[in-house]
Amino acid sequence: MEIAALLTSAGINISICIVLLSLYSVLRKQPANYCVYFGRRLVCGGARRYDPFWYERFVPSPSWLVKAWETSEDELLAAAGLDAVVFLRMVIFSIRIFFITAVVCIAFVLPVNYYGQPRVHKEIHLESSEVFTIENLKEGSKWLWVHCLALYIITSAACLLLYFVRPLVLWTIAKMRLGHITSSAPKPSQFTVLIRAIPIICK
Repeated sequence: MEIAALLTSAGINISICIVLLSLYSVLRKQPANYCVYFGRRLVCGGARRYDPFWYERFVPSPSWLVKAWETSEDELLAAAGLDAVVFLRMVIFSIRIFFITAVVCIAFVLPVNYYGQPRVHKEIHLESSEVFTIENLKEGSKWLWVHCLALYIITSAACLLLYFVRPLVLWTIAKMRLGHITSSAPKPSQFTVLIRAIPIICK
């Protein structure tokens, strides 16, 4: 595969993402979809906007991205619940791991793979993708230790993040869950067990 084809594929995927984000931005503004995108807000008594002349609802806007970026965990907890906070923590942790992996691979692994064999390199966009993989290294090359070192660095970073971040995350989530339970009004479903299909024993 040539790099130009890979970049073309990436451009197509990015364009599709932009189209889908724009479509979401438009659909979430339609009054008929309020129950889909703002169900919790409607249950809590949030206001609806039924202005038929509000033409901005047909124009995509990135304002929701800015609001989502600036939203704190407390606001997210109040608006979407504890599960959304836990999911966000998982996403942030994954982004940290992938960021470390990307930095290590771009800084160490890619140059070693690219210059793994003596060859005349073409322009970067005309190169084949194989020159950026371990396939471009000669068998028994002394530069294979770079790949092993990169794996050790990534694994160590993941373990350190799990060691230092996981207890704090678990403690914070447990504290949030306890606060949510104590602050919410008691419900019969919290103290009731429903049993069905009890077999009748005839004597």
